[in-house]
Amino acid sequence: MKKFVVIASLACCTAGVLQAQTAVGIKGGVNLTDVSNFNGDNRVSGHVGLFLHHSLDSRWCIQPEILYSGQGQKYQTGEGERTLALSYIQVPVMVQYYPVKQLYLEFGPQVSFLTSAKVKGGNNDAEVDNAYRKADVGVNLGVGIAATRQLGFYARYNAGLTDISKNNNVTNMNRGGQLGMYVRMH
Repeated sequence: MKKFVVIASLACCTAGVLQAQTAVGIKGGVNLTDVSNFNGDNRVSGHVGLFLHHSLDSRWCIQPEILYSGQGQKYQTGEGERTLALSYIQVPVMVQYYPVKQLYLEFGPQVSFLTSAKVKGGNNDAEVDNAYRKADVGVNLGVGIAATRQLGFYARYNAGLTDISKNNNVTNMNRGGQLGMYVRMH
């Protein structure tokens, strides 16, 4: 009897996996970001990357991604406007729920790896990589619309959970919104 239960369980799991659909895609768009406890204006930048969309059933999907994304903030100094330009490789793992066929809600964790930190503006751009931590952890919330089976649009908010700065006594966390579009290849 135990063997039958094990075999039946394996058959159900295998059938579920075989019925699930997986698609690869590309996505990109615009970012509007800032850094908490950092006075200034939002930085407008962009993001681009790849994703793997895996349907678990008709309502639930999981979507790991790898994105190149600009973060940071604009601010004023006595010498004029500057931009803290932080570049990351982001790895979000989004869980998507489709309450209706073409609309989804998404949430999930994200780990980001700093690739570059610069202060831009004026006559002297400066590398400031040593002032920022190499990794960042955050959580994402979003919504999207699947216009067709291959094309869709999304809005996402990322809230950083870790202090990105190394050399000060203030907690600085990344936060920002993303608007973009995706294309799925089947």
